[in-house]
Amino acid sequence: MIKGFDAFVKMLGVSAALFMVNPVLAADEEDAGVGEILFKIHDVIPEKNADGKVLHCNIGATFFNRTNVDIANMSITLRWEDEVVSDMIDLEEREDKEKRRVAPRAARSRYSTASFNSKTIDLNVKLPPIKSMQQISMKTQVDTDRCFLLLNDMEVTVNNCGTLAVSGKAGKDQCANIFQYVSPKMPEYYTEFKETSYDKQIIIEDEEMANMRKEVDKMIADASATIESITTKENKSEAVEGKAENSETPENEGK
Repeated sequence: MIKGFDAFVKMLGVSAALFMVNPVLAADEEDAGVGEILFKIHDVIPEKNADGKVLHCNIGATFFNRTNVDIANMSITLRWEDEVVSDMIDLEEREDKEKRRVAPRAARSRYSTASFNSKTIDLNVKLPPIKSMQQISMKTQVDTDRCFLLLNDMEVTVNNCGTLAVSGKAGKDQCANIFQYVSPKMPEYYTEFKETSYDKQIIIEDEEMANMRKEVDKMIADASATIESITTKENKSEAVEGKAENSETPENEGK
């Protein structure tokens, strides 16, 4: 019997630990609405080589989870369109098409904008876990030399809804619309976010993880103490029963 109870208590301890690590899985299914996730891009810094050529852009991004649940395992793609390059590529393609119409054997231009620049800049972002009504800042890189574009408006595509979908809080269409980009031109860029540096964010996360480990260790210790207490009581009970059986011998029964 104690073996089965031991496994049951351990299962309760693990379930409680999982709830702490990912409370969204145990969120109240009756909660209505989802909310939104505000985000902004900041600290855009070009990284150059010795010749002064831009290799890529280092950028910061801050996400403010204003949904009513914690989120995890979400990924998005940010796409910036370079209108100048896009217009130039379209113009060159029209000119090349017109040249071939006039002279069918004319060769396509070897030096076109499309051969060394794309119309868009894409960045895939995997979001760290963010608790409800909290924000988190992160750093990443974009492989482009057009860093000036990264503070412009962009198109947002949700690749994975993560725990929002797992918990049934948001369907695919609804999840795709919860991200709201806040540009530097908007007053919310300066009023809706807390001032938290990346380094301070790391310290906060380390402290939260340490506290979580303490809570989990305490749960396991409490579960072990409960098992030990029950085992001790059962051993005492078995000892009392054994004494009672030993007292009921034939000699004692004759008396």
